[in-house]
Amino acid sequence: MSDDLNPYQQPEADVVKETPAAGALTLSGPNKVSVGQAVGWIGDGMKMLSGHWGVVIGALVVTFVITMVLQFIPFIGPLAQPFLMVLLYAGLVKMFHRIDTSNQSEFADLFAGFSERTGPLILLALAQLGVYVVFGLLIAGLALMFAGAGAFSASQGMDPAMMNGGLSAALLVLVPVFLVLTVLVAFLFYFTVPLVMLTDLGPGKAMALSFKACLRNLLPIIVYGIVVVVIVAVAALPFLLGWLFVMPIMAGAYYLSFKQVLTEQA
Repeated sequence: MSDDLNPYQQPEADVVKETPAAGALTLSGPNKVSVGQAVGWIGDGMKMLSGHWGVVIGALVVTFVITMVLQFIPFIGPLAQPFLMVLLYAGLVKMFHRIDTSNQSEFADLFAGFSERTGPLILLALAQLGVYVVFGLLIAGLALMFAGAGAFSASQGMDPAMMNGGLSAALLVLVPVFLVLTVLVAFLFYFTVPLVMLTDLGPGKAMALSFKACLRNLLPIIVYGIVVVVIVAVAALPFLLGWLFVMPIMAGAYYLSFKQVLTEQA
């Protein structure tokens, strides 16, 4: 009969199309955001913390304590600090990613960078250290150049009024150069920790993508940065106690800035 099963026919199975896990991060863009969206990261960061304040505050306090302890360890402390901070910041990013995708928080995520993506994160810390050293040497060289020019003018008996005018002109050049270089270096590393921790990018590609993303959103990120500086400064007034409330929000806002600018929800 046609309805009879063929004993030699292989069993059939429904083909289920595999889809990415809910909340998985997929790189996209860099996406363009508005100033309003950038400032909105702060409010959205506070919303993320609902039910997770204790864990996040505890993680930030431990990070702060580790930073302070390193200051008192001669030579080894300052040398180890850049590497430990990158690893701990990676853990904070992992913590917020878990909150975002599962609405759960685990304090152990703070140390995730010591077991996940550790090699690329250490290379990233080395890259940061190298860039900061070059940046410091460049600024120091410019300052010494202007100082040397002033000393030479003084030795030649130049009029003090003219010397002061020359130094003022030099400062008018040096200060903007310093500010521009500081912003460019910050852009180079702004998104690198989440890019390395939550994706398979290496430090070099992460730095390039971070720089591109920041330049694409130059005005929103600058306005957002100014707002953050003002909030953090005001929160520091009552013996830094306001930071216990503000810093978790800023950590959440940072994660959301990365997510909105450089990823899409799968």
